[in-house]
Amino acid sequence: MNMTDERRAILRAVADTIVPSLERADDPDGFWALSAGELGVPDGIEQALAELPPDRQQGMLELLDGLGEMGLLHASRRSREQLLRNLAQLGPETAAGVGALTGLTLYLAYGLVDPRTGRNPAWTTFGYPGPASAPPPPTRRPLEPLAPEGEELALEADACVVGSGAGGGVIAA
Repeated sequence: MNMTDERRAILRAVADTIVPSLERADDPDGFWALSAGELGVPDGIEQALAELPPDRQQGMLELLDGLGEMGLLHASRRSREQLLRNLAQLGPETAAGVGALTGLTLYLAYGLVDPRTGRNPAWTTFGYPGPASAPPPPTRRPLEPLAPEGEELALEADACVVGSGAGGGVIAA
């Protein structure tokens, strides 16, 4: 994907429009002060866009270019909000693109985990304690799959289990 510095700046401006840094006196956890850019959301969106099929990537890049041509980078936050609303009304494809950027921004801003703490900064404000426990460390599986060498493989067995779970049976040799 051809993500230029200008497109990255536009992506950050879009993300910071959707999740801006706001000054509030009653912000004990710093929830309102953190913008999407400060949370690393634009990097996550770029990674997600890189996984799209080429035609969808091209569409998203065209959307970012269009936002750049509309002056998004030099607009105030309120003007950027209005630009996104206006753009979403141009048709179903642009609405889907703006919706995808909005959804990804919100998903990552409130779900992305800080690797140092294992938590998202918004979770305290939301009252979410985080996962009940950390996922278990990867362990070696007790059974290793058999990878045949060559085109033929002959096996000898005393029994054969057919199926896995309810309805399966054992056929004795």
